[in-house]
Amino acid sequence: MYTYLKERQYYENLYDRHTVEYARRGDVHYDKFLGDLKSELPEGETIELPRYAIIMNAFYMQALGSELLDRYENRDKCIDDWIARDEAKDLQIANARLTKEPDCRHCGKQGLRIIDKSLMHRKENSNYNDPENILFTLHCPSCDKNSAFWDDGTTWVIKPTLCPKCNAKMTHKTTSSKKALTFIYTCPSCQHKYTEKIDSIEKKTELDPDYEKDCAHYRLDDERFRHHLFEIRRGFTEMAELGKKWKEKEDNKHIYDAVKEIKKPKIAELVPLLSPVLEKADYIEFHLDKPEMGRDVYVGFSCLDNKSSRDDYDSRKTLKKLVDSTLNDTNWRLMSDGISYRLGYLSGRIRAFEGEEELKALVIKSRKLTPKQTSSTVTTDNADKFMIAPDGSKIMY
Repeated sequence: MYTYLKERQYYENLYDRHTVEYARRGDVHYDKFLGDLKSELPEGETIELPRYAIIMNAFYMQALGSELLDRYENRDKCIDDWIARDEAKDLQIANARLTKEPDCRHCGKQGLRIIDKSLMHRKENSNYNDPENILFTLHCPSCDKNSAFWDDGTTWVIKPTLCPKCNAKMTHKTTSSKKALTFIYTCPSCQHKYTEKIDSIEKKTELDPDYEKDCAHYRLDDERFRHHLFEIRRGFTEMAELGKKWKEKEDNKHIYDAVKEIKKPKIAELVPLLSPVLEKADYIEFHLDKPEMGRDVYVGFSCLDNKSSRDDYDSRKTLKKLVDSTLNDTNWRLMSDGISYRLGYLSGRIRAFEGEEELKALVIKSRKLTPKQTSSTVTTDNADKFMIAPDGSKIMY
């Protein structure tokens, strides 16, 4: 027997009801926005003009569209989580056992019979998501009274009702009828009295004639409407990314200007670029190996040291310095493995930096530039929550 778990349809109906309630509230705000916008239009213009489409779409997504898409995408997962939560509660109840046999609170005898197990928060001010404990209700066949105990055997103590006038402990009497359950509280100290009533007849829910239609609409059953919202979100996400790039380029103009200044010699141009510089320093017969073409481009090179008085350390150090300085204002760099030397034969590899991001990193490092960080930068996590106009201003949706 299940206490919490219900048929899946129950959870689906509950989820859809929440969706409709949220969407109806959002639609109220959207309708008010449309009314205000129409009242402020210049004479002769209508809301149907294309220039107003982006404004209306942005506000619709902010008011309810984005949430409808999120609820559509997360519907099955949320329902599965609810079912798993209630299954776990039922399993916790089913597996619960008293750690010891308690005595009756009224007559002190044993042999009590469990008549109910329920999940309850043990602390008075617990949050909804706090762990719950099992409360056992047991019936005593000797005195025909009930007692309640937590699963560790601790007696459940009912918090007394205190008099709002004098703070004394109040007594209460319960009366029931076909229509209601009535609690009459009386203070034995100051005789203050009040009643609380709980209706026992379930009130009929008023028929909502528009619910089924609204449910299908807000649940995004209509494929065309659903696709339309996804396209709006995709468009705003792309606009936000574009705005992010515009803002980043504006803030880091000094870096992008430096990237434009970088020379990008072709492989064939490397020989006439490096060879004359090296020959002046007595490095001869400079030539390139066959390029390694992959994700990155590497080119090996070699030359001979024609200066007999230069030892291997000075030869490698001098050649590295010459190559680095010659390539400094280009997109080519000497690889970190450096220069190899043997009997006056030197070799190494250089690499090309090609993409915009690689070139930015190159100039930042080589010219010791500092990128600007701005609070207006949009991250990919929140890019679908607002868009950035070309002037850097944000439009929430």
